[in-house]
Amino acid sequence: MNQIKLSIILFLVLANIAYADFAVKPYLLDVTEDSAVVAFHLNEPSSAIVKVFDDDQVKEFASDGESESHFIKVTGLKEGSTYDFQVICGQGAIETSKEDGSFQIKTAPRLGKFFSFAVYGDPRPGDTLASRGHKSVIAQVIEHEPAFCLVLGDMVDDGTKTDFWENFFQIESDLLRRSAIYTVMGDNDYAGGDGLYSKYFPKLAKGYYKFDWGGVQFFALRAWDTRGQQSRHEIDSESQQVRWLESELAKEEVQKAPFRVVFVHDPVYISRGKSAEILRRVWAPIFQKYNVDVVFASWHMYERSNFEGITYIISGGGGAEIIWMDKNPSFHSQAEARRNHFCRVDVESDTMTIRAIATDGTVLDAITLTPKVQSTGPTRQMNRSVNHLRKEILMNQQAGIEELSLHLFSYDCAYCRKLLKHDLDRLAKKNNVALRVFHYDFDVEGTYEAFLNAGAEFGRQGSDIPSVFIGRSVLGGESEIKSQLDKEIAEFRKNPDKYRRQTIVPFKQVHDTSTIAEDEFDALTFGMVAGAGLLDGINPCAFTTIIFLISYLSLVGVSRRQMFFTGSIFTLAVFLTYFAIGLAFFNVLKLILRSQAVIIGVNSLLLLVVVILGVLSLIDFVRCVKGNVKDATLQLPGFLKETIRDRIRKFARNKPSILTASFVLGVVIAGAELACTGQVYIPIVTMISDPGLRIQAVSYLLVYNIAFILPLVIVFLLATFGVTSDRMGLFFKRHIALVKMAFTLLFAVMAIMIIYYLRWL
Repeated sequence: MNQIKLSIILFLVLANIAYADFAVKPYLLDVTEDSAVVAFHLNEPSSAIVKVFDDDQVKEFASDGESESHFIKVTGLKEGSTYDFQVICGQGAIETSKEDGSFQIKTAPRLGKFFSFAVYGDPRPGDTLASRGHKSVIAQVIEHEPAFCLVLGDMVDDGTKTDFWENFFQIESDLLRRSAIYTVMGDNDYAGGDGLYSKYFPKLAKGYYKFDWGGVQFFALRAWDTRGQQSRHEIDSESQQVRWLESELAKEEVQKAPFRVVFVHDPVYISRGKSAEILRRVWAPIFQKYNVDVVFASWHMYERSNFEGITYIISGGGGAEIIWMDKNPSFHSQAEARRNHFCRVDVESDTMTIRAIATDGTVLDAITLTPKVQSTGPTRQMNRSVNHLRKEILMNQQAGIEELSLHLFSYDCAYCRKLLKHDLDRLAKKNNVALRVFHYDFDVEGTYEAFLNAGAEFGRQGSDIPSVFIGRSVLGGESEIKSQLDKEIAEFRKNPDKYRRQTIVPFKQVHDTSTIAEDEFDALTFGMVAGAGLLDGINPCAFTTIIFLISYLSLVGVSRRQMFFTGSIFTLAVFLTYFAIGLAFFNVLKLILRSQAVIIGVNSLLLLVVVILGVLSLIDFVRCVKGNVKDATLQLPGFLKETIRDRIRKFARNKPSILTASFVLGVVIAGAELACTGQVYIPIVTMISDPGLRIQAVSYLLVYNIAFILPLVIVFLLATFGVTSDRMGLFFKRHIALVKMAFTLLFAVMAIMIIYYLRWL
């Protein structure tokens, strides 16, 4: 027994002596179905031979000459096979042992055959200044015998230091002599452009490349510091990298592949770390358009999330310190872990199973993906639905000019009508293009689902309404459309062919809009809903109602009690009507908005009244504050005042009549205000039809409507305490401190709610 132990020790000593002249022991690169590259680095220049053992045959592949770094390509191999190999340098002074069976080449299998690979990022020592975590991860990876490894960058702390790289390869040596390595560059590897990455991975130095293994398509991308030093020209939509990615993903063989895998250093989506907006804006829509299945990226933790049908996995537990940042509420993860780990990925003909495995073998998370079905059935059905929902309008049609298409989602708001009737036509004529406008009205059931599906394809959910989908851009809300639409059309005019090539055509893919809608709904809170209701309640449309309320109370109110009942019934009518509309949104709209001519007439009349009464009310308010109530502008002519006042008083004595009139007026005004709803209102009323979310949706609707009528309540109370008498001026004089405190508190609450709501937006 002692002799056996002595023999083993002697063998290991001799092996270490033999390997001592290897600065970096052999590792495998660029393995395909019939070839591989054996790489290694020496301390002194030498010639080299790689011997490949194939049953009874031995094939030799020689280097081009003497060198310290060698990348010897081995060819003539068979798919899905395993070969032992040996490296001999010089005249045998430096060599790997022929008996050491750990040096193996495993070629890629054909489509449909099982294989597994490993994924990990940030294996560098990091702040720990020790390689213990890296060693533990690699020891666990070796036990799983992956065919190859995807390493997600930041392999070393400082990419300019040779000894750091040699330490990395020393730790990974037992793995990489039998499992090929495919890497992407991290910011530490890049090291300001002075890193030695290209010395060890010369064919990967460009930073982006693709390979396939068993029919699965893999895409490596260059994003080493998209939030800082990396130039936007390397990652924006016009970059060579992005153009290459789109052209490769669009190929028929890629789209027919069972899975498409992207691996990169910087995260596109992450909840407990750092990501770049440009990746979400430019890259995510490309991933969606071309059916990418999973995106691996690195940050110092594990996380799995899903956005628009794509699985995003953060696997940065390869050795560096674990970083656990506060959770970003804008991004939702399905799983996360705070441990060193790697991901094992098993691929079969119809499944891809991803497991996050800790250094002790514990499975932290697991998910199984299936191939995305490239079926035209759902798409055809969606297109039929979309064709039913939309109206097609061609603006500025002329012979010989270019035509640009855009998709407009809107409802019956003042700016929406102006955009359709004037602005789009003006912009078309200004830029000398024909605009084909596909208009979708939120008043029609099914439009919200189409809006969500288009947002998924463009990679932007939650845009304000109205929204314009054009080219690759989503312009949401009045300010964004006004500032960006003209520029977007001008950009098309410069190079129409190039613009069309990059255009995202909506409704080419079917997305799970029910899940997206639930995610939008889940992001709401009672504070956000209240803030949205308050914002909608203080907009100009709502102030039309307030002015009507003041005017109505001024005419019929002869006492505080009568004013109280009248205003209460009016406000209650607004609340109940708006709440009822929310409970049966689309059905009510069909009745209220049946005649467009009536809508335009009512809105025009209200606008005229608002302008006139608004100016006069402001003047009267200033006079009341100064105590000059008798000089108020909004008074009846002297010769009519007594006669009408007597009639009004007689009418007011008939309480059922006056209360009925107040209620009817509130209903009418609430219906007119429907066009003033904001973007939070639509997700709420849509989810009322979902039995599982109905209680929460109705609760949100209740809070929204309470906040919505809050300005009415405030004005009503002010009117009750003086809008029709000299008491208002006296009240302000006697209680000016109390009034100031009340208004300060009110504005503070409003500001907090508005800020909270805007943060959600």
